[in-house]
Amino acid sequence: MDYGPVRFMIKCFEANYPESLGVVLVHKSPWIFQGIWKIIRGWLDPVVAAKVHFTRNVEELSEFIPMDHITAELGGKDTWQYSYSESRPGENDILKDKATRDILVDERAAVVKEYESMTQQWLHGKLDNDVQEKRKELTEKLRKGYWELDPYVRARTYYDRTGMLGPGGRVQFYASENGAKHTEGTTQNGPIPAGHADNGVD
Repeated sequence: MDYGPVRFMIKCFEANYPESLGVVLVHKSPWIFQGIWKIIRGWLDPVVAAKVHFTRNVEELSEFIPMDHITAELGGKDTWQYSYSESRPGENDILKDKATRDILVDERAAVVKEYESMTQQWLHGKLDNDVQEKRKELTEKLRKGYWELDPYVRARTYYDRTGMLGPGGRVQFYASENGAKHTEGTTQNGPIPAGHADNGVD
């Protein structure tokens, strides 16, 4: 195994995506990986390394993922099977509208600048309610603004076509019992195991 590129990728993730990782599950890994993991673990921040869990069977896996959401091939109850959804004619025509894209990019840049200013005030101890509320409003404006811009900068994918990724960035892997998709934006589709904080950061 070439460890150089692995170490480089780890450093890139730690430097550019801090606190973005929730849990890593390594299921039924071959025995040789245990030795490799002992080496890789030493390169990781201890907080990150503690988020990596090895599972050997479906019972251990179900501590992190509800049994109803584990596919049957892994021993769970979910009968879902992958079926590729072909791209549709014209689904990316909106990418050609560069004029609208440029307007949205400029609007977003202005919000980013204002957000950075508010964040600097916040970091330098200006913790009054006005600054915090304004920063919170700008955070939401950035979130919504991205999803307005998204169709003009990102081609549609399998996740868009199947409804897993919906309007406003809503992530919905599973339908509700009546078959309807949930409308609230969420990336959490199962219980959070004991010892893992639901603090909106990880």
